[in-house]
Amino acid sequence: MPDMKRKMIFVPAGGLANRIRATLSAVALAEKSGISLKVVWFQDWALHAAFHDLFSPRCLPEGVRIAEASPLDLLLYDRPRRKNFHVPALFQKLMFDICLYEHQTDGLRKNRFDFEGWAGKGKVYMAAYLPFYPYPPQSLHDIFRPVAEVQLLIDRRSSVFSPYTIGVHIRRTDNALSIRHSPLELFFDSIDGELAMHDNLCIYLATDSEDVKRAMRDRYADRVVCAESRADRGSTNGIREGLTDLYTLARTRKIYGSFHSSFSELAAELGDIPLVIVKR
Repeated sequence: MPDMKRKMIFVPAGGLANRIRATLSAVALAEKSGISLKVVWFQDWALHAAFHDLFSPRCLPEGVRIAEASPLDLLLYDRPRRKNFHVPALFQKLMFDICLYEHQTDGLRKNRFDFEGWAGKGKVYMAAYLPFYPYPPQSLHDIFRPVAEVQLLIDRRSSVFSPYTIGVHIRRTDNALSIRHSPLELFFDSIDGELAMHDNLCIYLATDSEDVKRAMRDRYADRVVCAESRADRGSTNGIREGLTDLYTLARTRKIYGSFHSSFSELAAELGDIPLVIVKR
């Protein structure tokens, strides 16, 4: 049973894949350290959807809960930054024995920081957008199970797959590294190679670019399966479409993914399938 005197407040940051992996790290750390954990789920420009509009956990470990952020949480638990004039940091210094913020976590992980020792220091606060502690693969499926409406979309979209379907994730818009290192022409080369070996090739395309959708359909016609709606981080329906893409990619045979994209990595992890990063 978790020690209720030792607690962690955890705030996952970033987009969908970043939040999922960071939260799984926090849950694993709490279980290993024997402390209680409250995950506070904020909505912001990177992910404008409530946790419970996306996920229906199969089970959560004892002493772990995931809560939607309240207006008071914005003041007490939000990540201190220029946007909020770093006001939450003032409260966090008073409320917690020690705090770790997202700009610190990854560097500590690379230096083999003792997160278990840190978590045992009493009441602690952490924000992170990257995985920082190993978690069991099954927890991904237990905690981040899509709600029924999303699961229906996943089932419907994957029902048209051929016996040999590959996933293609082409990240554009705000990811400059993906645009630079994973140009569309290299995806074409990879897909053309698959097509030469598999007459029954089907391509599941996940992308945040309408131009990419048009180019893929012009080249591969009805072999391409993808969302009809535009990518949109600013609405719950838009985030649900992204979640559908993530879990549908996981049902393919192999994923050709974008450079510097946790979304590609997580989709392959979900499906336990090969991931090929397309890069120069």
